[in-house]
Amino acid sequence: MRYLSGLVLGQNGFFPGHVGIEDGVIAELGTGKRGSSYAKGLIVPTLVNGHTHIADCIVPVDPSLSLEELVAPPKGLKHRVLDSAAPETLMRGMLTMKRYMARRGVSRFLDFREGGYDGAEYLHRLQGEGAEAVIMGRPKQLEFCRAGARRLLKVAEGVAVSSISDWEYPELQKLAKEVREQGRPFAIHASERVREDIDRVLDLKPSYVVHMTEATDRDMRAVAEAGVPVVACPRSNMYFGKTPPLARMLENGLTVALGTDNAMICLPDMLAEMEAAARLLRSQGREGIREALDMAMNGRKLLNRQESFSIEPGARCELMVLRHRGGDAMSDLVLRSAADAPELVCIGNNCWR
Repeated sequence: MRYLSGLVLGQNGFFPGHVGIEDGVIAELGTGKRGSSYAKGLIVPTLVNGHTHIADCIVPVDPSLSLEELVAPPKGLKHRVLDSAAPETLMRGMLTMKRYMARRGVSRFLDFREGGYDGAEYLHRLQGEGAEAVIMGRPKQLEFCRAGARRLLKVAEGVAVSSISDWEYPELQKLAKEVREQGRPFAIHASERVREDIDRVLDLKPSYVVHMTEATDRDMRAVAEAGVPVVACPRSNMYFGKTPPLARMLENGLTVALGTDNAMICLPDMLAEMEAAARLLRSQGREGIREALDMAMNGRKLLNRQESFSIEPGARCELMVLRHRGGDAMSDLVLRSAADAPELVCIGNNCWR
């Protein structure tokens, strides 16, 4: 048994305590210290990165390019680079990002994986290394092919597409219907660059949507009423001159998770994303600290609607220990943790320190 001691994050905030871990499981939880401490600090659950494009890490960034010029399919710079890259180059880049995330306290991430079957299969090969991937594959062509979609789902958990603006809508309807009939999640970017028809987006019955940067209050309420979570990506949006309306999202009843988006402009660092979200929320008139933490924890709700993970005996070990800087523990966690690597990260039987 290995014991971790310090301040443990519970449902009602931090409390002085210890956690015992053994064989990849949380075996003990209690107040006060017990045994020799394997690590000390703020003991918190690992995070789930709600939206990534980790293969983008190999794309050279040209700051003069617009959002559309950089990422829009099929002619955007990233698509040209990814399409021409050797499989070994793509896999090496993705493996680097998976290992980086694990060491930064991310246990799982939901990746919009371009490149059709081959693109998803390259990431599938890397399972077991670093953070665990939930592969949201993408058809190689902007058109529906039933056989292609079913083949893609052999190596991907679900399907995710760029936006309704990039597709002929009837083709997208057929794809979304096929994915749902296979019992798999379907996700889509929505209103990232321009406002899009939210009724058409919701008619596709997505498991979750990403961005909503240009959404109106009415759009947000419609998504909230449909019970569809939203993934916001503050650092990526701000790079392109967009400000995600996080405060309005909360005011309109949305469940908001956080993601890091394109890896060529944002490393997949959820501690940094959480801090950015907190500062943005405060600039928009909200308290920000606890709300940003909730957003960082909400990635687990995207596919199975489960409650955010809590540290309790019998649960799989998905936790990290962060440095306590001596201030308010919640503020230290949200605003002052991104500068350092965690003291310890444990995901199942794997631990990094």
